[in-house]
Amino acid sequence: MKRFLPALVITLFATNVFAAPDLENGKQIAENVCAACHAADGNSPISIYPRLAGQHAAYTAEHVKYIRDGSRAWGDMVITMVPNVEGMSDQEIEDVSAYYALQVSLTGEADADPEKLKAGQDIYRGGILAQKVPACMACHGPNGAGIPAASVAKDGVLAYPRISGQHKDYVVAQMQAFRDGSRQHGMMSTIGNRMTDQQIDDVANYIQGLH
Repeated sequence: MKRFLPALVITLFATNVFAAPDLENGKQIAENVCAACHAADGNSPISIYPRLAGQHAAYTAEHVKYIRDGSRAWGDMVITMVPNVEGMSDQEIEDVSAYYALQVSLTGEADADPEKLKAGQDIYRGGILAQKVPACMACHGPNGAGIPAASVAKDGVLAYPRISGQHKDYVVAQMQAFRDGSRQHGMMSTIGNRMTDQQIDDVANYIQGLH
């Protein structure tokens, strides 16, 4: 019996290995399915749709699966997304997410008003002490690159997303969703509830020009 154990272990291990992303297939999906809203290279020109270029593959894949499976229902974009992703397999989602992760994110442009930039920068880098709002860069990094593979057990996410150069309109919409409860996240929902519209607008503007 013992002589069959190594082969059995190898067989069981092989059946649980997830196939490596097929970048060529991911490119085809990006060009034929995703490009209309997110652009083929992930640098969406439409401010309500997020830029996906350079985004951590685990984070993108996680949220596409949420939309496909019906557990993410916030935002106007979901209505557009569902018909495009409801038939995708996990492997196809992993493929296109990996492809977008390798694309170069273009630099966004923030409103250059000095006072607005300073207000957004202060929140991003130092938080708002009086309102118990932590600095954004604590999780998303000094330049907005995010942190891949964050602790799932700690905060329920696979990664802290890359947000540098992200569209201001999209960031504002997500912060408002956290605040009104349509998007749930232990930490971000609390932060959203502690910020004013102006503060959200200021930091979103700063993030759009961050690189």
